Amino acid sequence: MDNFQKWFMEHDSDFLVPDMDTDDYELAAEGFREFRKRVRKEKEQSRPALRWMERIAATLLIPVAITSAALLSRKQAPIQWEEVYTAAGQTRTVTLADGSTLRLSPESRLIYPSSFKGDVRKVFLEGEAYADITHMEEFPFEIHCNEIKVKVLGTEFNFTSYPSDKECELALVDGAVEMSIEGKDSGHTIKMKTGEMVRYEKKTGYIEKQRFSVDAYMNNLYRDGLQFSNRRMDDIVNCLERKFGVNIAILDHSINNDRFFASFINGEDLPTILDALNTENHMKITRKGEDYYLSLKK
Repeated sequence: MDNFQKWFMEHDSDFLVPDMDTDDYELAAEGFREFRKRVRKEKEQSRPALRWMERIAATLLIPVAITSAALLSRKQAPIQWEEVYTAAGQTRTVTLADGSTLRLSPESRLIYPSSFKGDVRKVFLEGEAYADITHMEEFPFEIHCNEIKVKVLGTEFNFTSYPSDKECELALVDGAVEMSIEGKDSGHTIKMKTGEMVRYEKKTGYIEKQRFSVDAYMNNLYRDGLQFSNRRMDDIVNCLERKFGVNIAILDHSINNDRFFASFINGEDLPTILDALNTENHMKITRKGEDYYLSLKK
């Protein structure tokens, strides 16, 4: 038995409770939050095993079990919830029951029902996904991620919201959407049109809306490139870690707040990207094995 099989068998019971289904979206949301906590805890406690697992597993497709006693008394036909996870450096396209597709970026997680019931199509996302949603005017589509909800009828957009990032971002490629944010004191709903991008800073609640070139944006996506539009350096570093599966440490915190507009569409490697972000030559970039260290030059 290899190390991955042994690890999964030892931890399998911590993640799955067989044959449990639900059509209650609130219970599904709660299950999603609990599942994330368990996965994050396991990740922290078993990081070497998980890193080894990520190297050999393309993606994990895990049925999600929602553990609630209330489920046992439900009479109507339940919905089977499923979960898809992508590891560092990997992507995956998921086709939903309504024909909508979501292309997951590295280290992203999606929970979705095997079939949609009711008058709203709901899924839960952690990470980043490019979504092409089938138009169904009578059945809106919603992506939920913590305090953020994206509501659409049928459209194409890219949504980024990783737990480790300081900001989340929604870029609307085609159609119209509503982005709802439940803040600590009040909520906000932003209506968006094609070619608009909204950035939300989680800590301060600051919201910024700007225009972008849809053609240039799509060209980058088709080439599996990277594009940063006024992105913080610490969030860029998180993105690079996910894409290349390495560790990048920022040793001087003042670098975190640097912002960049940059695009990489020719398959540039990590050293090339870091050098391009250091055009002012203010950073010292040190590499030790697969680890990178960024500091200010003295």
